[in-house]
Amino acid sequence: MKTTVTPQKRDKSLIPLSREHHFGLLFCWKIRQGLKNGTQLRVLRAYVQYFWKNLLQPHCAEEEWLLARLLPQDHEVRLRLEEEHRLLQKLIDLIQEGSPLNRDLFKVLDRDLTDHIRWEERDLFPYLQTLVPAEELELAGKLLAHNHAPREDAFSPDFWNTKTTAA
Repeated sequence: MKTTVTPQKRDKSLIPLSREHHFGLLFCWKIRQGLKNGTQLRVLRAYVQYFWKNLLQPHCAEEEWLLARLLPQDHEVRLRLEEEHRLLQKLIDLIQEGSPLNRDLFKVLDRDLTDHIRWEERDLFPYLQTLVPAEELELAGKLLAHNHAPREDAFSPDFWNTKTTAA
């Protein structure tokens, strides 16, 4: 007997953040490909810095702003989100500093960011949709949309498509 999993309906106010989660998962895939292809660490470091500055950091700030509007300051879900964002930032800082564990740090960043995005999509957003009144979620979504500019990943070179011989 097969069971089919029906994708959860995402409240339209959360869709911009969900779309950016796709970019985050693609970022992780690109890092994995870069490591597999032997991309120089300085190129991977530059990509991490680019992605953090242009996509991930503003995205995290928007999520924290949203949860600050919707949940009390000491709510465990809000605290978890903020803590995971701080840990991701610390990992990125270590990568930028050129830590000797750099290759492993890229792998940890991939795993932790993927897990974080999956938690948000599978647990956090559905939780918010059941907890927060629809009109409050809609208002927060309108405010978010007002400040939200579509982002794109335009990093070059496209190291994830190129195998190199020197790492």
